[in-house]
Amino acid sequence: METWNAAIASFIYQPLEGSLPVRLLRVYPGNPGDILNTELFATNLEDADGEYEATSYTWGSPVDPQRMTCNDFNVTIQKNAFEMLNALRLPDQFRTIWIDAICIDQSNVEERTAQVNIMHHIYRRAKNVLVWLGKPDQYSSLAMAYAASLDVPKLLEESKTGGTAGTEWDTYTRKAYFFDSGELDSPQRRELGIALVKFVNRRWFNRVWVQQEAALCRDTRVICGVEEVAWDNIFALGWTLLPRSIGLYPDWIQDDMNRTLDNIFAIQNIQRRRRSLFADFYTPGQYLPFLPLITYLANSNRFGATDPRDKLFSLKYFADDVDAWFEIDYKVPWQILYADVAQRFLQQGILGFLTSAGRARHESDGNLLPSWVPDFRDSIRRSSIIVNPRWMAGGPKTDTASTYPGKAAGSVCALPKRHRKRLNLPEEFRDFKDPRKTLLHSYASIKCMMLDEIVYLADVLDDPFDIESTLRIVNEDLAYIEKLYQQTYLNNESLTDAYKLTLIFSSDHEQELVGPEHVHENWDDWIKWLEDPSRGRESMPILEHSMESSEALQGFRFAVTRRGYFCMVPRVTQLHDVVGIFMGYLLGVVLRPWQPPSTHRDPMTSQGEVPNKAEEAEYFELIGDSYIHGTMMNEARCIIEEFNCKTHPTKAQFDAMARASDSGRGESWKTVGLHGGYSRILETLGDRLVKLV
Repeated sequence: METWNAAIASFIYQPLEGSLPVRLLRVYPGNPGDILNTELFATNLEDADGEYEATSYTWGSPVDPQRMTCNDFNVTIQKNAFEMLNALRLPDQFRTIWIDAICIDQSNVEERTAQVNIMHHIYRRAKNVLVWLGKPDQYSSLAMAYAASLDVPKLLEESKTGGTAGTEWDTYTRKAYFFDSGELDSPQRRELGIALVKFVNRRWFNRVWVQQEAALCRDTRVICGVEEVAWDNIFALGWTLLPRSIGLYPDWIQDDMNRTLDNIFAIQNIQRRRRSLFADFYTPGQYLPFLPLITYLANSNRFGATDPRDKLFSLKYFADDVDAWFEIDYKVPWQILYADVAQRFLQQGILGFLTSAGRARHESDGNLLPSWVPDFRDSIRRSSIIVNPRWMAGGPKTDTASTYPGKAAGSVCALPKRHRKRLNLPEEFRDFKDPRKTLLHSYASIKCMMLDEIVYLADVLDDPFDIESTLRIVNEDLAYIEKLYQQTYLNNESLTDAYKLTLIFSSDHEQELVGPEHVHENWDDWIKWLEDPSRGRESMPILEHSMESSEALQGFRFAVTRRGYFCMVPRVTQLHDVVGIFMGYLLGVVLRPWQPPSTHRDPMTSQGEVPNKAEEAEYFELIGDSYIHGTMMNEARCIIEEFNCKTHPTKAQFDAMARASDSGRGESWKTVGLHGGYSRILETLGDRLVKLV
């Protein structure tokens, strides 16, 4: 699509000069069926302020492109853009539009970079923003009519403390919700519910660029076919579809709920940004702070972008600290961009980007990313743990750039040349001359406080609806646990209780933390329900809701380590991988010992046993996140500081730890408020640097 009009670009695209230069498209009057006739002209945003309408739409597929006239030349554009311009064309007067596909010379990389850098000005200075959702269908009329009928002021007031993740819980427990069970009896209500979900699953809601476009102008209008409503009506619609807690829509809603919630989350993001920009309108007297880049990147995989770089560039004027992390430049390959941003995060002590890093999340298309580099591209949902707000396995986290020294979480260094593997670089790398290219041959040293080797792995559950396999895997796990020497867990729970809690990340279906009493009360009901051939969702027990909310059995597998940690680890985890805790990271991680090609040797010791790879490895690959039962509340750091734990302690240091612990009976355990059973894992603790390739 970027080269469709390259042959005529020099005739219709005159150079942009001066301050804040742009091109605008004048759409000539016409009726449906007439040739779409337009004129492109250059101006600047000072002169054009408030005199044009900016558009927000999806580029769509390059299949079936359409032709229009522009400055007397035939120009090729995407079908969706063509349909939008046809719908916006007025019968008896000109309309002045800004549309990126035409107003920017897409074949000119330098111009694209320059125009994206002033995108926020383009949308802020527009008379209004026109969101084009596409042509109407059997659902859109119902949804648009419903949106227009909502009591918007009431719903805006109700949502003031809501609107994005991490807001006050009581806002959600009291909010309006379309799928309240008492209101769904009539066929008309069900038909409307289906239409609303289909509507928010339109492609526009899932594209990453549209969040900035819909947020920056106070007067944003949403158009579907010939129907039009204000943005706030769309927010109100999304608000009524947002569940009060993590749960499921009724069975008769067939759409993918994850995708639906992603799109509602996008609506929430847009509204939060609008409330920040236009506080005088939405929340007079209140200031809603902008959020840092890392907060938005934690959810970047939920939204789509044609160009992988736009996962970052689209946030240039959305997050409040973007200038600390990157500059917009479409000459930089996306792999280098992602690696450079990750390096900068490490230097500022920020590890939140690791939620998108690791081999369990990297798309398996031969990409060049080191394991420590995040992959923000579109991908299927995989190996993602819903982080409880109280978790801090590695201690308090950092989210924003700091001017204070000493906050680094790690550093990035080039691998020795003898350890580097040959990379098959794409063509776009050949002309890219920049020292950042070495990042693809680099390792990240990250501060780590615990490592332990996995010695037991449960089978992978390929189909979450395969009840027979679910029961088999659970019974195999319990049989293994029964044979362990210790029958109490580190925190003094029974091993069976600890196992059952591990399967649900110690959380119920509303993501509230729970203890042994939760599984005591609900485990047997869950097993009976699984074994009942006539089971149905109407009789689904509480524990099944917890299982589905956590998605643990679908995306993870149970593991036990050498020193007795119970964990949930990514499906691709292997025996002798290791679990660890990084300083300042909220979750546990899984690492795989990595031997450079230059040092490969027989993996068996002289006695024919597999060595403890965690202790011998110099380098590791990051696999992904893990839940480590009993360590998610900063227990590791508390123990390290109380007992002065050291990695590879001397005999004197080990003896000092042993005396303080006194086999779990020492006063130091009371000091840190932990059970003495944690004495078993003292040898796994201690600050060290882990090298990730």
